[in-house]
Amino acid sequence: MRPLEELAPVIPAVLEALTSAGVALLVVAVRDGEIERWYSNRHSATLLGYTVDEIMRVPVEEIVIPEQRHLLRQLATGFRAGQALPPVIELTSLHKDGREIQLEYALGSIRVGDADAYVLSPRPVAAPLQTQLSLLEADRIGLVGALAAGFAHEINNPLTSVLLNLRSLRKQLTADPQAASAQLLRCLDDVTLGAERIASNVRALQTLATRSATQSVDLAAIVSSALRLAAPTLEPRAQVVRQILPVRAVTGEESRIGQAVLAMLLFSSSGFESESTSGTNRIAVVVEERPPHIIVEVSDNGRDLTAEEVRGAFDPFFRSSARGAGVGVGLGVARSVATGLGGEVTLAPRPGGGAVITMRLPVAG
Repeated sequence: MRPLEELAPVIPAVLEALTSAGVALLVVAVRDGEIERWYSNRHSATLLGYTVDEIMRVPVEEIVIPEQRHLLRQLATGFRAGQALPPVIELTSLHKDGREIQLEYALGSIRVGDADAYVLSPRPVAAPLQTQLSLLEADRIGLVGALAAGFAHEINNPLTSVLLNLRSLRKQLTADPQAASAQLLRCLDDVTLGAERIASNVRALQTLATRSATQSVDLAAIVSSALRLAAPTLEPRAQVVRQILPVRAVTGEESRIGQAVLAMLLFSSSGFESESTSGTNRIAVVVEERPPHIIVEVSDNGRDLTAEEVRGAFDPFFRSSARGAGVGVGLGVARSVATGLGGEVTLAPRPGGGAVITMRLPVAG
């Protein structure tokens, strides 16, 4: 590998070539606790309505909304301390005219002297479909696809019950309008219960799919909702053991955090054969406070992790011959969401076999 000093003369040419190809680039660095902007090309400046000269004079923290500025320092501190760097992160940036723009930043890092430098390539999250889907949005589509069959099952069962009870009710009323009211009321109760179950499942899916404002959210409630949606995928493979304790609120988007938790659950479930009926299979889901973080931990006693899975599980579109293969979902979404909230997601072997996925989020300020 060529040393950095040998590459230095060609770096301007490389940056110019990337700019000519339409790639937005900026380089920021953390030195002595301060975040500095080292470079911005015209594409990254134009995204926010600036010229290159203008944006080079804007402090880095001022290009994101005030609610996320503390995250930049948290992220920089975490990365410098060895926290894994996600390939993609989302931040809400401020346009020169005051508009908020959701940007996705592809991310890389390098040590330069006494500074940690970060190379970022921003792009709008809502990129037109005819151009190219956002990496994270495409991974989220895969996540929803992995849930589709199970969700259809969850809707179909109570819907079948509702229809059968309605037909029975109609037959009884047609045959004997004076039929015993207790029997009719039981039918109506069954119809109500089935309709409420359908409504609950639909609300859970809407929560997953609908963008919402960043706010204080109940992580225990989000995990419970995610478990309800994932149940048709999890329960045929393993017994799910829940230890969900009341915890203090965290700050974030309910839908994004829900997607992160679902990715963790589905990745864990893929550690078992789909046709397995062994009563010893376990997936344990824990929500608790371990100061200074609120923790979601998903562990299983399934297949041991391979070196490939440990290395690549957080990459967008992760696929392997074992974990993730059955559901087509890796952990890239989970890490990106957690990192954007000042937290992290880690993957480790479980003592005795299997895997442990841990999401740590800071308490809402």
